[in-house]
Amino acid sequence: MQNYDLELTCQPSTGFRCIKAANSLDIDINKKLNHKFHVEADLETEYNIGLIVGASGSGKTTLAKHIWGEDCVKEILDKEKPVIEQLPEHYEYKDCVVALNGSGLTSVPCWIRPSKTLSNGQQSRAELALQLASDKKIIVIDEFTSVVDRTIAKAMAMTVQKAARKLKKKVVLLSCHYDIIEWLNPEWIIDCNKQKYIDRRSFFLTINEKRNLNLKSPSAKNPAGNILANIII
Repeated sequence: MQNYDLELTCQPSTGFRCIKAANSLDIDINKKLNHKFHVEADLETEYNIGLIVGASGSGKTTLAKHIWGEDCVKEILDKEKPVIEQLPEHYEYKDCVVALNGSGLTSVPCWIRPSKTLSNGQQSRAELALQLASDKKIIVIDEFTSVVDRTIAKAMAMTVQKAARKLKKKVVLLSCHYDIIEWLNPEWIIDCNKQKYIDRRSFFLTINEKRNLNLKSPSAKNPAGNILANIII
């Protein structure tokens, strides 16, 4: 286990509206605003899928950069080129088809036109395909499923976890959505809202607890169902 400690500070603005807003909560406008983050986590044990989850502004991206470097969440999709032309040169056409279909980008016209013409959701699926095909040691994907509907989000979650395990890659996903957890079947989770680390051994809740959380589980035939139908933090 290793401790990860972050402290972010900034000086609030002294504009008229900022002062009014600060006074409404008795915030001293002359003092710096602080956000502290502490979590003890085991990220050294072998894994394929890790999840950093929490509300916007809870520190997900900052934490990822602190652990894996500033460039870890850099997008690699070239908006000027078709996504199919950006997959590795050694990929045969059939490999490209598998990679793009596997990320949920199933429309051939989307493969062959400039990526900037795709919707935000289509671009996120194109980015996922490229990241999984890259040779990065650890793949970190920010804002995972944030711009797609929840049905597609779950399909993408299932796709990425299957691909990561098949390709023996380490993939860390940053998301504000908890509904993808049981479809991802991660080895570990860091919940930035509660500043808490949970590994797979803790991924079990009673049936009543699951009902109280209003969590729908996949079919019993789905290997993710038994393990991740358990945790909403």
